[in-house]
Order: sequence, then structure tokens, then C-alpha cells
Amino acid sequence: MLLMGMFVAAGLAEEIPAPAHELPKGFCYVHEVIDDVILDIRYAGTHNFVGDVIDGYEAPYAIMTVEAAEALRKAADEFREMGYRIMIFDAYRPQRAVKHFVRWAYDEDDKRMQEEFYPEFKKKILMVDQGYIARNSSHCRGSAIDLTLTDMDGNPLDMGTGFDYFGKRAWHGAKGVTAEQAENRALLRRVMEKHGFRFFEKEWWHYKLLGEPFPDKAFDFPVK
Repeated sequence: MLLMGMFVAAGLAEEIPAPAHELPKGFCYVHEVIDDVILDIRYAGTHNFVGDVIDGYEAPYAIMTVEAAEALRKAADEFREMGYRIMIFDAYRPQRAVKHFVRWAYDEDDKRMQEEFYPEFKKKILMVDQGYIARNSSHCRGSAIDLTLTDMDGNPLDMGTGFDYFGKRAWHGAKGVTAEQAENRALLRRVMEKHGFRFFEKEWWHYKLLGEPFPDKAFDFPVK
């Protein structure tokens, strides 16, 4: 029997309610495809590198293209056999959210979240220049995912940094992480690649579907 999917917010876990919003053709809610997924959608709250709810996030759901969600389901099935669940931080991202990130990067006076998320950067705009904050994100095409692994009780594995840590410790093959942290990252990568996803070198949590269905289109419908 699968464990019921959960929202995670402010340290609390609760069952995912059914959404009332009809999605564009070709998209789906991930929790309707993967029963035991855990959703910790950071941009729908304030625990993120900006420190505010991000434009376009009206509810903490994970949305993906049908093709990407089905590939992720296969990965989740394999992880489950090993004793793990997947926890999603972000999936489809509206284009207006990307614009919010870039505006924030130009505001050098706002450094509320620097200590946790970007202590290596004195100037935020450098995160755009170095590719940590994209002006055109693969998430807007609906087939990218930010995720980690948990045990069957929902306790996240130790990956060496938190989600959205901007710096070299979050890179694949980074120095300064323990053998356990490196193996946890490698496990995530092996299974995700096996099921058709490609990793991003600078972020252990980020994957996008190879052969995505909308390779040239950025969507902007809200997450709700």
C-alpha cells in the first residue's frame, strides 16, 4: 500500500487536497500520478532565496507535462522499491516567476536570505551572470523538476546542502561533501538519468526531461 502524498509547510505535513483548477492540455498535477509524493513547494511560501511568495505561485502544487510526470513516476517506483520517496521543491514554473527572480537579483539592498542560500555571493546579480538564476528557465516549459529523496517516513536524505544553495558545494562532484552525501546525490542522479532525465551540473536537485514536449515554449499560467 502506498503512503498518502503530503504537503510540507512550516514544518507540518498534511494530506494533499484535490485541486479545483483545470490545467492546460498536456499538463497534470504530479500528486495525481505519484500517490506518495511529498510536496515542499518553496516558491509558494517564504522559505526560499527571495524570502517572499513568488509571482505566479497561488498554491503549493507540483505541475508537469504528462510526459515528464510519467517518467518521474517510473523513477519514483524504482526509488520506492529501494525504500525511498521523492520530495518535490518545484516543477512547472510560470514565466512571471522567472522575471520576479531577475528583478530580485538586481535589488542589492535585499539580502534577507543570504546566509542560508547564497553566502558565497556579495553581489546578487552575479547569480544571474553565472547561471544560477536563469532569464529563460527550463521549468517554464513544464518538464523540469527540483527534487530530493526521503525515507519512507518523509525524512529527507542528507545531500550536503539545502535546496537552492547557490555555490560550488551544490555542484555534482563537489569537494567538501561527505561520502554519504555524495552517494545520496549519485543515487538520485542514477535513477533519474535511467528514466530519461538530464542533470544540471551546478544543482544536485535539478533535472529536466530529455525529449520534452514543449522545447521552444515558455508558459505563464499560474500554479494553483
